[in-house]
Amino acid sequence: MEASAPARDRRERAVGVPGSEPGGERTATGIPIVPALDGFRAIGIVGIVILHTFQAVGIGWEPEGNPIVQFLWACDIGQTCLNALFIVSGFVIYLPIVARGGRMGSVGAFAIRRAARLFPAYWFVLAVMLVLIATLPFESDLVKMPSALDLGLTITTMEVPAEMVRFTYFLGFGMNRAIWTLSLDVTFYALLILLAVRWYRRPLIGMALAVAVALGWRFVFSNVEDVASVLGTGVSSGTASNLRLAAEIQFPFWAMSFAVGMYVAQIYTRLSAGEFPDLRRYLGARLQVAALIGAFLAISGVAIFEPTSITYSPLASTLYTALIGLFMLGTITASPRAQAPLANRAVRWTGDVSYGTLIHLVVLTMLLDFTDLPRGTYPDAFLWIAIVVPLSVLWGWGSRRLIEQPTRQWASKYAIALKQRKAMAEAQES
Repeated sequence: MEASAPARDRRERAVGVPGSEPGGERTATGIPIVPALDGFRAIGIVGIVILHTFQAVGIGWEPEGNPIVQFLWACDIGQTCLNALFIVSGFVIYLPIVARGGRMGSVGAFAIRRAARLFPAYWFVLAVMLVLIATLPFESDLVKMPSALDLGLTITTMEVPAEMVRFTYFLGFGMNRAIWTLSLDVTFYALLILLAVRWYRRPLIGMALAVAVALGWRFVFSNVEDVASVLGTGVSSGTASNLRLAAEIQFPFWAMSFAVGMYVAQIYTRLSAGEFPDLRRYLGARLQVAALIGAFLAISGVAIFEPTSITYSPLASTLYTALIGLFMLGTITASPRAQAPLANRAVRWTGDVSYGTLIHLVVLTMLLDFTDLPRGTYPDAFLWIAIVVPLSVLWGWGSRRLIEQPTRQWASKYAIALKQRKAMAEAQES
């Protein structure tokens, strides 16, 4: 006798049929799931959308002002959200490798899955932007039809490294600069293929190298004029400013964030395997409290002694990234009840559809150029947020349902077939 539809639905949710619940695709392909990480992703993405909306309406903070404003400036909410998102990326992409005992598995299958995750939805957003630019009279001089070179660089995500020599800042055809983060994801995937096994065997060395790269990169480009002078190749103030701006969106600037995510994944896996049962029970909330206190002290120190964003203080930013990772580790080792605010179904769903919210800057550009919505005050900003956030999340849902899920399901089947052919070939050779 065939089970009823509700019973089938419950069973499908239990076994993680793709699309049945947040993280369903990952469950179906055997990828370990840490629900609270979806919550961190949701908060990071929505936080960035809200921050960009405030900026579009003309509201921001300056380093001068009362202590609360100085603290918020030093905290740099947008960069904090980015930091958290890159840590989550490092964690969730590396976790399956850790779960397999450090084995990368089929490189071809990995590449197919990651390409299917990123590019179809990304290319569709690019196509939508091109149609809008071709058909609508945008007021901004930044928004224009790309040249063949710009188009090629953007399609391949190479427009970000090209900024180190081009300085055009024509990201997302001038209307969707948020797409720069995809270039870092692609770089991370490529490096992971090369270094995953070595990292698993020597995680402390890998972490130290990532810290050195991030610190060195930030130090050099924070002091680019002095460094150029020492090397005898002086740069103008304009070039130095362009270099600093371009350096912020390159992979080395954020290398430690990805590395912290990988390191946390390795620690979490060992704790979950029962190697240190007493230690895991002791962690959780204690790590969260320690991380929050440390972050408060680090941000306060920057706000008091060098009123700037903590992101631009190389040593403080390194500590801050580590503390965000520590807070995440404390959260995912806490009790299920303590994780509930980040691991509930609604928050996880928002995290699951977050990739498609890349469209939010397009929504903002359209509102800026083609509506007379009020700007300049906090009530105005909240009105904009009430429009932009739902539209962005709705697009994210549609992108996931109509583009991401079908392509990822196809990629998963193709990757499995690729693994099977490889296994059969190896068996025949032996």
